[in-house]
Amino acid sequence: MKHRIHFLFFTIAGLAAHADSLEQIANVFVEDGLKLHHIEFSITDTHFESHGDKKHEILTERYGDTPQQSDGRILLKPNGDAVSQAYSWDYNASRPGKYWVELVYALAKGKSTAVPNISSYRIQTQLDDTGAANRFRNVTLGKVYFVEPGKQKIELKFRGEMPRVRALILRPAPEGEPIGQALDRSVLLHARDVTLHSTKVQYETKPHKNTVGYWVNATDRVCWDFTVTSDGMFDVEIHQGCGNGQGGSLVALEVAGQKLDFTVKDTGHFQNFIPYRVGTVNLPKGEHRFWIKPLKKARNAIMDVRRIRLIPIN
Repeated sequence: MKHRIHFLFFTIAGLAAHADSLEQIANVFVEDGLKLHHIEFSITDTHFESHGDKKHEILTERYGDTPQQSDGRILLKPNGDAVSQAYSWDYNASRPGKYWVELVYALAKGKSTAVPNISSYRIQTQLDDTGAANRFRNVTLGKVYFVEPGKQKIELKFRGEMPRVRALILRPAPEGEPIGQALDRSVLLHARDVTLHSTKVQYETKPHKNTVGYWVNATDRVCWDFTVTSDGMFDVEIHQGCGNGQGGSLVALEVAGQKLDFTVKDTGHFQNFIPYRVGTVNLPKGEHRFWIKPLKKARNAIMDVRRIRLIPIN
């Protein structure tokens, strides 16, 4: 099942061919199953052309009214100085968490080195030429961690040739490690390994919490990517907590094209986690993505989730 998690994605055929529309394009990509593949593209004031993949629908990411998108992405427009070869953004992060840092750039000839300084991340990345000053490419510079919400200084400098910067994108990244099956065929989706497509919900790291929490926005969603090597039917068990009088929210648990609706239970405290069996799913071998998507928020917050277990049915 294809998930469209970015509400500002449009097909190229739907783009108006005028300057205002083309200016808003930050990045171009295709979706291949669970994978997102960036596509090189050429753009002028009046013309757009994608390069490469012809088998999949070409999609774009576009700037919104603010850098923060509702699904957790942060799209930063270039504001650099070609003389100093530096860019700087002051960004107010709405939540802590981990992000992939992607640079969309064009470089007609020569080489350049990108030198980021984002939340103490300073690993350099060499940039090869793209062949034209209006042909753009997306490269990943690394993974950063905002320890706390609030003001963040994002700096990007270049050594060598100065590229044209189309966008700097911070894309939600897994908070932890890759997930596979245990020897008993079960799969553990723990809060510490979640990916947060959100503006508020976060992984709360304190030992007495260790949970997906602060779920106050019904538009926030979370997921886990995992690999199944031994297929079959699995029970879905969620370990959730919810404060006194805060239960009743409705959420959807989705994986492999299957959906289980679950009504959040009041457990007396958000960190009083109680396991509930929600239903069963059939998982073939391969890569999967497990989503939790709120459908209705009943009170002040949805719930806290410490883990989900996929338990094989013999």
